[in-house]
Amino acid sequence: MNNKIQIAVSACLLEQKVRYDGKEKKHALITNVFLNKYSDIVELVPFCPEVAIGLGVPRAKIQLVSDKNRQKDKQIRVIGVENHTLDVTDELQSYAEKFLLQYPDIKYYIVKSKSPSCAYQSGPLFNVRLRMQADADNTGLSNKYDYDEQTELTSGLFVQMIQTVKPGSVFIEETQLDSEEACEKFFQLIQLS
Repeated sequence: MNNKIQIAVSACLLEQKVRYDGKEKKHALITNVFLNKYSDIVELVPFCPEVAIGLGVPRAKIQLVSDKNRQKDKQIRVIGVENHTLDVTDELQSYAEKFLLQYPDIKYYIVKSKSPSCAYQSGPLFNVRLRMQADADNTGLSNKYDYDEQTELTSGLFVQMIQTVKPGSVFIEETQLDSEEACEKFFQLIQLS
């Protein structure tokens, strides 16, 4: 039986080479404080939604988009930056639900900033307009996306799903853990709850 406090951590922050560019974003303070200093009471659970849904390493970039033409439902989608037919929205939502089933006791998350899947309130959201365009060979019409500038910041889709399915989950980005003192404060928050 595991009595340790489980903290889910974006795998790239734990030196796993899972990012779109095949690199990692090791965060030494997370390792030093949560893994080394408190290893007797904390278990770090690495996760990478994009790898978990089958996107390779390295892989094409994805981004958060909102369709301006559909103001009624205004659902945020996650689509390829270059390949607009790549839409992993449903897969990321499904993975979040599976993750919660696998780790029902996890309440705390340390996530990668600006990530389309993992960001907490720092993910760039782009407006997109879908329009019909004649195919190059004029055999029919196809969908074409027009992008506007980034409109706002939001959470990544995996994080949004966790918040929806399990309200009360606590998220912090690695950028907020920029000192040992900040890490200790977050740890104290975990212990008090």
